[in-house]
Amino acid sequence: MADKQSPTSSSQSVRMGSSTSTHGATLIGPNPEPLRRGSSAMLSRRATFPDTGRRLEHFYRRQLRLRRPRPVHPAAGVPGAAGALGHGAASLPKRGEIIDCSEESVTNKLEPQERNGRRFPDFDGLKTYNVDDNITKELRQAEATRLLKVAKDPTQPILLGRNQYLESMKGDKDGYQALSRMSTAISTALNLCLLDNECISVEFCGRLASRDRLRKLIRQAHIAADMSTSENDPGAPKCDPADEEERLMATFALTDYISAIIARLISQTASGDFWITNLISVLSARVAKIKFLLVDLTTGAAIAASAGEDTLEAFPDTGNSAPTEEEEEEECEEAQRVIDANTKEGLTSEEDAAVGTYCINQNKYRAGINAAMKYILFSLRFLNRSGLPPTTFEISIVLYEIGFENFKTVLFQDRDLEYSASSDRDVLNTAQPALFILDQTLKELYKRQPRQMQSGNEKQEADNLGTFVEWAYQERDEVHSETPAAGIDYVELPRSRRTMRLDSMAHIATAMVPLIATSPILLAGFTAFRNVMALSGTVRDVVRPFQEGQFGAFCRLYTSEFDREVEERGILRLSKAFQDQRFSRCRLLTQGDGKWGAKLFRRYTDGTRDAGNVVQERLQECCTDMKEWVVDETSVTISLRFYVSTVMMIAAILSGGGLAIGFTVGDRIQGVDPFNLATYTWVLAAFVVLICKSVLVDNWTWSDFLRRRVRCRSVSELAATTGVDEQLILAKLLHDDCGGSILLTRGPYNSVFRRQTDDTNGFSIDCPISAETLMLSGLAALKVVTPRGDAIVCLDYRQGTTLTVVEHQSAEDKGRLICEDLNPVSATSKRTRGWYGLEHSLEPVKLRLTKKDAFKWKRVQGLYDFNGAHVVFE
Repeated sequence: MADKQSPTSSSQSVRMGSSTSTHGATLIGPNPEPLRRGSSAMLSRRATFPDTGRRLEHFYRRQLRLRRPRPVHPAAGVPGAAGALGHGAASLPKRGEIIDCSEESVTNKLEPQERNGRRFPDFDGLKTYNVDDNITKELRQAEATRLLKVAKDPTQPILLGRNQYLESMKGDKDGYQALSRMSTAISTALNLCLLDNECISVEFCGRLASRDRLRKLIRQAHIAADMSTSENDPGAPKCDPADEEERLMATFALTDYISAIIARLISQTASGDFWITNLISVLSARVAKIKFLLVDLTTGAAIAASAGEDTLEAFPDTGNSAPTEEEEEEECEEAQRVIDANTKEGLTSEEDAAVGTYCINQNKYRAGINAAMKYILFSLRFLNRSGLPPTTFEISIVLYEIGFENFKTVLFQDRDLEYSASSDRDVLNTAQPALFILDQTLKELYKRQPRQMQSGNEKQEADNLGTFVEWAYQERDEVHSETPAAGIDYVELPRSRRTMRLDSMAHIATAMVPLIATSPILLAGFTAFRNVMALSGTVRDVVRPFQEGQFGAFCRLYTSEFDREVEERGILRLSKAFQDQRFSRCRLLTQGDGKWGAKLFRRYTDGTRDAGNVVQERLQECCTDMKEWVVDETSVTISLRFYVSTVMMIAAILSGGGLAIGFTVGDRIQGVDPFNLATYTWVLAAFVVLICKSVLVDNWTWSDFLRRRVRCRSVSELAATTGVDEQLILAKLLHDDCGGSILLTRGPYNSVFRRQTDDTNGFSIDCPISAETLMLSGLAALKVVTPRGDAIVCLDYRQGTTLTVVEHQSAEDKGRLICEDLNPVSATSKRTRGWYGLEHSLEPVKLRLTKKDAFKWKRVQGLYDFNGAHVVFE
C-alpha cells in the first residue's frame, strides 16, 4: 500500500529534508532525529536553513494558489461582487424604466374588502352622499386607468390638460386669484375626505382617532358650507352657469394634473408591487371623491359636517389631543401592538382585529398622499405671508454639489419667501425624480411655445407684467465615482440654462405644480412616508428605493414685478446668488491664500483651461490627501514622511560632513584638531532639527517626529503643516462635524461647530470663518427683520440634515445661529478682484455668531448681501 513505508525509507526521507503534509499544513521534517556527532544529518542544512531561492519559490507558489479560481456554490454568489449580499447599490433597481404593474391589481384594491362575510369600512367612499356602489366603482376605475398610465411610463412628460378657462386667463392679478380660488376649493374637498375617514376611524378603530382633530375638521366643513351658502345667497350677484361650468372643468383639470404629478413621483421614488398598487389605488379613490364633492361643494360640506357632529357625540372624551405627523406614525404602531396583544390574550375576535388592522393600514397608505396634496394646494393659494401682491413672487430651487465627498444639498425658496433645505441622502434620492419631472415638463412646454416666448425677450419691457421661468438640469449615468469630490458642481449648470415666458395661467400652473413638488418639505415627508411603507406589509411586500444618481438642478419661476421690487429693497435673491457663484467651491479655492490658490487663479486667467475643471482636479487631490488624516478627539495627525526625511537627511549630511572633514584632513594642519569642526557641524545639525521640528507645531514629540508624523491641535498648525488654505480646512472640518467626526473643538471661533468642549485639550479653531466658507459648508446667512433692526439667521443644512426651515414667524423651541449686531460695510474700502470679477474688501468685517434658543423675528427678507465685503464670523 502507498501509505505503508519501511523504516529505512522513513529515516531516509527525514535525512534528505523531505516535507510531508498533515491536514493541509506543510511541515519540514515531521519527525527530526537528534543530531549526533558523525551523523549525516549534520551535513544537511537544507531542512533547518532554507536558501533564498527556495523561499522565493514557496512565495510565488503561494501567490499562484491564492489567485487560482476556486469552485463556488451557485447559491453563494460571486465572491467580492458588488451587492453579493443584496445590500449593495448595484442591487437596487434603476430609475426611469417602464413600471410593470397591471391594472387588475390596482382594481382589486379598489374593490370592497371583506373577511368571513364581514365587510371592511370603505375609506374615501361615497356611501354617505347616497351614491351607488356601481357608480363609485366606475369613478374609481376611470381614475385608476388614467393614473396608472401616467405612472407606468416615466419617459412621457406630464402636462396640464387643455382647458379654455385657464388658457384664456393671463398671468395678472385676476388670473392668480382665480388659481388660488380653485386650489382652495380642492383643499376644501380634501378636508371633507379627511373628515369622513376620521369618522370611520372613530367607529372601527378609536385609538387612531383624535377628538381635537375631529372638531377641527368639522369646523372646516361648517366654514366651507357657510361660505358656499353666502355665494348662493339670493342677494348676491349671480354667476353665469356657463362660467361656473368652465371653472369646474378647470378645477377638474388642476386636480388631474396634481394627482398625475404625485402618481409619477410615487412610481419613481421606490419600486415594488406593494408600493405601487396600494398607493395608486388610494390616490384613485381620493381623486374620484374630490371630483364628486367639487360638483356641489355646499351640499357635500353640509352632509359631512352633519355626519361628523353625530360621530363626535358618540365619541368618548379621552382627553387626547390632535397628534402631529410624526406622532401619527407612532399611534398607528401603538394601535397595532394593542390589537396584536388583545388577539393573543383572547380579548378581541379575529374579525375585529382584522378590521382594526385594515383601518391602520389604510391610514398609513394615505398619510403621505395627504401631506403631498396639502402642501401643493397650500402653495398654490395666495395668503400674502410675504406682504407682497399676488403678482410679485419668486419660487426658486438650487440643487448642487458643494463641500467634499459627493455632498449634495437642495435649497428652496417658496412663494412666500420662506426657505427650506435638506442634505439627507434619502431625501436627495427622492428629489431626483421630482426634478426630472420638472425638467421634462418644462422642456415639453418649451417646445410648444412660440420662438419669441422661448427667448424671453419681452422680459425687457418694464411696463409689461409677465411671468417667466428659468431652469437648468444635468444628470449623469455614473452612480459611483472614483474620486471623492466628483459630481456636478453648479458651475456647469448655467451652460444648459433656458428662459421661457409663460403667457397664460395654464402654462403657469403647468410649471408651478411640479416646481412646488421639489420642495424639501414635501420631499422629506414623502421620504419618511416611503420608509413607513417599507416597514409595513408582510415579508413579501418589499419597497426598495432606486439607485442614487449624479445630478444638479436650478429653477426659478418669477414675475417681472418681483425683480423690480427686489432691486429697490437691495435683497440678495437665491437666483442671484446662483448666478454669482456664491455657493461654488471654485470661489473658495481660487480666493484662498494657500500656496496653490493663487496658482489656480492665474491658470484660469491665462485661458488655457477651464477653471471649473482645474479646481475640480485640485479638490480631488486635496480630498484624497485629507482622507489620510487621522482624527481623534483633540488633534489631527498628518503624515510628514518627506519633510522629516529631508530634515534628517540634511542633519545627516551636516554631521557626516564634519566627520568626513576630520578623517580627510587628519594631521595635515598642525595645531588644529579637525574633529573640533565635526563638533560644530553636529551642533549645527541638532540646531536645524530643533528649528524644523518647532516651526510647524507648538509641541511635536520626538516619538511622532521619528515616526514621521505630526499631531496638529489647531487650524493654523494644520494649515502650516499641509499648506492648505485655512478656509478650506475649516470647510472640511465643518463638513465632518455633522458626519460622525469625533473631533472636539474649542474657541475662540468654534461657535459654528456642533461638537464643542470647554476643556483646553480640544482642537482649537483659531481662525475666523468667512461667509463663503459657511455657504460651502451648508450654512446660508438669511436676512430677517427683528424689533432691533436687521439681523442674520443661519439656515443650517449641513451634511445629514433631513429638513430645516426658516419661516417668517420664528419657532422658539429651535436653537439657531444668529448675529444681531451687523457692522456697516464701507462702500469706499479698497477692493481686490476675485472669482468671476467679484470684489471683496481687503480689511475683513468681523461679525459674531451666537446660538440662541429664544430669538424672534418677524419676516425673512432673503439671503444677506454683504455688498462685496470680506466678512468673517467669530
